Amino acid sequence: MKADKLGVLSALMASMCCITPLVLVLLGLGSLGIGAVLGRFHWWFLLGAIGLLTSGWRIYFRERGHCRTTGCEMPRQRTTRIVLGMTSLIVTTFVGLHLYTYASQRAAPSERSANTRLASVVLPVKGMTCLTCELTLESSLKRLPGVLSADAGVVQQAVAVTYNPTQVTVEQLIATINQTGYEAGLPSHAGKADDDND
Repeated sequence: MKADKLGVLSALMASMCCITPLVLVLLGLGSLGIGAVLGRFHWWFLLGAIGLLTSGWRIYFRERGHCRTTGCEMPRQRTTRIVLGMTSLIVTTFVGLHLYTYASQRAAPSERSANTRLASVVLPVKGMTCLTCELTLESSLKRLPGVLSADAGVVQQAVAVTYNPTQVTVEQLIATINQTGYEAGLPSHAGKADDDND
């Protein structure tokens, strides 16, 4: 396989677990659960992408070295170098996004509310592995009527939701999460916002 094709394949592999679920969410198909399935293997996708990209660069440098020694002209040298450079940038970006998600160590989602009609709940969620997982969950929850905000955290394996309990229930929140392919657990407690301190 040619070096540039290995580069393109590595970029596709690196983006598989992130771009596919995001595209499905944008198309309104986030509830298929494909993101959760792909997310479980996200580090394998990234390692495979790094391996393919490394092989692509090795082939490129080997061919270039051979042509320099024998005096031949390397076909598509410039194009291959550009493709490998761009795919290196793509793979590095996805690796960086995954590392950032884990390294950012956001504070644990907390219960918060603005007035007496809103309630907050922190739901434990299994299966989140990357930034796209967070976006998929947040997007699915925010589509529910009565959900004011949803803040998912990969590191905490939880999502904090502020909602209007007259429009949506905790059971509906859990069902929506489970429909996306992730596994939501019961909250430690759900609280109505208290306005007594005002």
